[in-house]
Amino acid sequence: MVQFTPVKKRISIVIPMYNAENYIEQCLASILYQPLIKNDYEVIIINDGSKDGSLIKATEISKEHENITVFTQENKGVSAARNKGIDLANGKYIWFIDADDYIISDTANHLLTFAEKHDLDILQFNKIRTESRALNKAATKHIDISKIEIFNGKEYASKVDLNDSCCTNLYKKEFVMSTKIRFIEGKVMEDMTFNAELFPLAEKITHFPIDTYRYVINPNSIWTSKESKAFRKSIVDFIFMAKKFSDIIEDYKINNIGTDIINLKQQEMLFNVSKRLLTSDFKIIEINAIINDLSRNNLYPLTPYKGKYFLKKLELFLFNRKLLFITAALMYRLLKRPIDYFIIRRHQRNREKLIKKTIVKFD
Repeated sequence: MVQFTPVKKRISIVIPMYNAENYIEQCLASILYQPLIKNDYEVIIINDGSKDGSLIKATEISKEHENITVFTQENKGVSAARNKGIDLANGKYIWFIDADDYIISDTANHLLTFAEKHDLDILQFNKIRTESRALNKAATKHIDISKIEIFNGKEYASKVDLNDSCCTNLYKKEFVMSTKIRFIEGKVMEDMTFNAELFPLAEKITHFPIDTYRYVINPNSIWTSKESKAFRKSIVDFIFMAKKFSDIIEDYKINNIGTDIINLKQQEMLFNVSKRLLTSDFKIIEINAIINDLSRNNLYPLTPYKGKYFLKKLELFLFNRKLLFITAALMYRLLKRPIDYFIIRRHQRNREKLIKKTIVKFD
């Protein structure tokens, strides 16, 4: 029989922290300024072996707020930190927030109250990806709560969504503990498999349409880093998770859960593999071996893209024709410098437009 820690708080906010000395103060401030009664919530910071001043900053802030607790472990990765947070949490609900992100003002209590009122196992909400640290107002206006429909997990996973991120969900702790599902440690994309396994098991789940979470694009994360070791690891982990999704898809079929959404998520993973392989430092012989391995696992070729984006359609067309893709990868390696310069310049221009547009829209 599963033993549960006695519930003492309405919610536990779990923050995995690694080398976030420049961000942790804002992250905590965005939580502390929420209109929540101090005794109703706790903040659990898991310092994952930070090598900068993160631990010092977090500890100093915790001394001023008795509902903030800092735990330290050797570097094991974000999944291990979140798993530890699950075990330590004393709240009825758990909310994972990354140390370099933040939440907007006056939304946490609305989410929590709605989840409590309907006794939800999972409550999903929205995020905005941004490079700005000043988007403190919600774009969502005039939410008609009476029109929010409550689903069971199978129906939600089949027809509505499988959230990519664990940071835009409230999870009932008792529910998570009862499933024994945890984050896969040492891999990226751990959020997607966690949610894909967890969502169908929920008795009550829904989406609250407010953009509460600010996912800040961090140039030092494994998602954006071009450093060779991190970039190669992201490709290997994408492939690992795509294979894991194949197992989950089979479970969905056995349990009569629709697979359209999860199939699409798996295709998105593999599309990211193709994009990253093209610009990686993998040798051509290694790329050939990777594609052959995907083929043996029924993950290649990908479903043809039918959307409106020409470049995505072209990339998938190339990837699905191994000889053409390997030729394109070889050409990229020969012309890497001018191509990278063009891509970086285009990204900088798009980023400047996005920041300007976003600030005008939300501030």
